Amino acid sequence: MRTPRPVHKAVYSHVYPEKAPDPVLLAISTPACEKLELNPVDIKADRQKEEEFVSIFSGNKILPDTRPWSLNYAGHQFGFFAGQLGDGRAVSLFETMNSKGESWEVQLKGAGRTPYSRFGDGYAVLRSSIREFLMSEHMNALGVPTTRALALIATSREVIREDGPRGLEPERGAVVTRMAPSWLRFGNFELFYSRDDMDNVRRLADYASENVVKDEAKGSGNKYTRLFRNVTKRTAEMVAEWQAIGFNHGVMNTDNMSVLGLTMDYGPFQIMDYYDTNYVCNHSDDIGRYAFQRQPSVCLFNLVKLAVPLFELIGAEGEVDQLVFPDKDNETKEGVTDEETLTKYRQNGKEIVQQLLNEEFKDYFMEHYVEKMRQKLGLKDSVASETDFKDVIVPLLAWMTDYHVDYHRFYRSLSNYRITAEGEEVDGDRAIGEWIDIVTELGENTEACANALKPWLSIYRHRLLKERSDDKERKQRMDAVNPRFVLRNFIVDRVIESFDNDDEHGKECLEACLEACIHPYRDHYEDQRVEEWINAAVPAEDYRCSCSS
Repeated sequence: MRTPRPVHKAVYSHVYPEKAPDPVLLAISTPACEKLELNPVDIKADRQKEEEFVSIFSGNKILPDTRPWSLNYAGHQFGFFAGQLGDGRAVSLFETMNSKGESWEVQLKGAGRTPYSRFGDGYAVLRSSIREFLMSEHMNALGVPTTRALALIATSREVIREDGPRGLEPERGAVVTRMAPSWLRFGNFELFYSRDDMDNVRRLADYASENVVKDEAKGSGNKYTRLFRNVTKRTAEMVAEWQAIGFNHGVMNTDNMSVLGLTMDYGPFQIMDYYDTNYVCNHSDDIGRYAFQRQPSVCLFNLVKLAVPLFELIGAEGEVDQLVFPDKDNETKEGVTDEETLTKYRQNGKEIVQQLLNEEFKDYFMEHYVEKMRQKLGLKDSVASETDFKDVIVPLLAWMTDYHVDYHRFYRSLSNYRITAEGEEVDGDRAIGEWIDIVTELGENTEACANALKPWLSIYRHRLLKERSDDKERKQRMDAVNPRFVLRNFIVDRVIESFDNDDEHGKECLEACLEACIHPYRDHYEDQRVEEWINAAVPAEDYRCSCSS
């Protein structure tokens, strides 16, 4: 089952997870448990229930009538087609549906070798597992479409990563239990297309259209056009969320792109500390292909790669039911559409996709992005101005870029801005004086930073006056969307380091961080460590990660 091999004419392979040695439950996400209608309190309070939970979600026990599997897909990695990739260290255990009719595919990451492991061992280290576990649930709490993390389980397995932080020194192994309505990726379509297996491209598109991607985006075209339009809309909204919260993915390859527009495969990632459009969070990305400002255009590139296998299906429009693809393994196949007609369909599909991406992607992205930014600034949609992006948002981001502003502390502080009878200048000086020191690291240039912000504060003030904004009500709105706690990379490192000598200490630190991750908007946290993390100056060290993360 685990022998690395090319797998043809299949979108998955059955494979059992490898046994996890000495599994220990480190944390459970309560919100994720609720999606599966499990009670984490009951699990932790009953030793037998906890042992059963750990046994199942470490891969040591397979539930009756289930057959675990790993997905088969290809992908463009850093712009180049890489052929068959697949789930090299992920095994899906089962699908389940809750009482609300929500379907969840539960998957183990770090569960050992699969047919797609190639030269890898299929394992995951505790370091990277902590990062994915925490950030998955943090992103969900921030309202960003994402895959979920149910549990984090450590093992006694020793794992070596040559490009890890400890060189050839073994690291502790772990398994993350992940969840998503589907793990289907752009690369699933690319693999079949790369092998001229268009019948399976069509079968997969039919499955995705009927079972995975809901028909939300309105527009003309057949069901394949509607499928692609929906994926486009979801992808545009996902990356708009990233840009609004300052999230940098790091490895936006097509094999890491979900057809559901979910943030997935957390490797090198970072929620930026200081706003920098050129920021690259991945040490392995030497040319900055996946820099923060390039994320929307990379999504466009990836959508084109998804569209290529669908060109004929989209371009056939109302004649798609009569379309029959040739089969190189079955030269006697009947009713095959001639090459001239296929070429016509292909060209028509290309033009439809080009128009859709040129027009609709930008509209989906901008509409969602501007809406999110208005929320962060406390501006009401009811009096939204068409010039908000150009007049309010762009100048603010330009100032942030010029003066290296802490992206998150700024918005949380801005909610305290007050409009009084003392006038624009006094109100602006008061606001800036209260929080300028905590939003910039410039030191001696603080005064220049403050002076440069004053013209924008004037624009902001007039925009608030236009909608007759109530200061107290606006603060409540802003504090409900601008997190006080942000899972910065240095905080994740603190949690990882807490496991160096003592599991109990590590678990306490992990639980405190998880609680803050899933409740990021609180005004106060009982755990003093969280308050210290929030108030700490961002360390000068480089906390970027590599693809080994």
